[in-house]
Amino acid sequence: MAYSARQRHSYLREHPLRWALQAVSVGALAGMGIGFLLGARGHHDFALDALIGIIISTVMWAGFDTLHSPFESRKGGWSPEIVGLVSVLWMLVLYAILLLVAMGLIRLVTGANLLGNRLVLMFTVLTGLAVSGFIAAKETITEHVAAERRLVQAEARASFLSLQAQIQPHTLFNALNTIAALIPEDPRRAEEATERLSALLRRILGALEQPVWSLREEFALLEHLLGLESLRFGERLSYQLLIEPGMAERQIQPLLLLPLVENSLKHGFRPKVDACHITVRAAGGRIRIQDDGVGRAEGVPDGLGLRTVRERLEASGGSLQWLPVPEGCAVEVRLS
Repeated sequence: MAYSARQRHSYLREHPLRWALQAVSVGALAGMGIGFLLGARGHHDFALDALIGIIISTVMWAGFDTLHSPFESRKGGWSPEIVGLVSVLWMLVLYAILLLVAMGLIRLVTGANLLGNRLVLMFTVLTGLAVSGFIAAKETITEHVAAERRLVQAEARASFLSLQAQIQPHTLFNALNTIAALIPEDPRRAEEATERLSALLRRILGALEQPVWSLREEFALLEHLLGLESLRFGERLSYQLLIEPGMAERQIQPLLLLPLVENSLKHGFRPKVDACHITVRAAGGRIRIQDDGVGRAEGVPDGLGLRTVRERLEASGGSLQWLPVPEGCAVEVRLS
């Protein structure tokens, strides 16, 4: 994945102490290891091997961290292959320059003339290759992992935008059906349902404008939704919203639980003739939504709402899991 060098993070600037410890450790290990393999102890001891390795490591790591390839931004409409080839050539030139700088510092610090002995010169070049290879591998893996996380987060954001597009008309449609059913039977309850719908939509609109909000606010939204549904179905629908005091202010993504509760209402309660109970319980960093409805057929794929919840959770390090229960359905949300 090519990206602008200005967008790169500098490990040296962001974590200088951690960088220094790693550079010293890698350099010392590389220097002593290659010195042992070459059998160069007759020319210098392991302490000198380690010192030379540390100098090479710090110079090269600092250089590679600071002087990234200027061609990675793909200026001029270059193809990725050309960018890759030119960037590799740049890195080879940079490696040679940094190695010469390191050799000069080694001469100043130790007095050793690395160009005067072929075996010692080979030791220096191999140490530089080992260190630069480690740096390149670390940077590649780090960027690959970061790119994968950015992709997952981008997919989760796209899913949330999809949820934004569907959740308001979907909830509004169900609520209007409730109000329409109540008008001829009980105008007072229809008026109460209208007020609950107004409060529910205000909370949804507020949620869509926030990146995170508290679990207490999410439960308040669920209270409006379930209260609205109970006006229509009366005693057929009962519910409990239980939240551990220590979790009330826990920050979560807005509208995370709404699709799960709507799933219980749509697929668990409405097809059932008898009464149905829904429980939402938050405790110990987990949230469990359970109903005693008609149950869920094994192997049924998740719908858009459930897929969206799963993707949003996984993007932030959480998870969603269906739990085996003797009756109805139970799903557990594990927060990050």
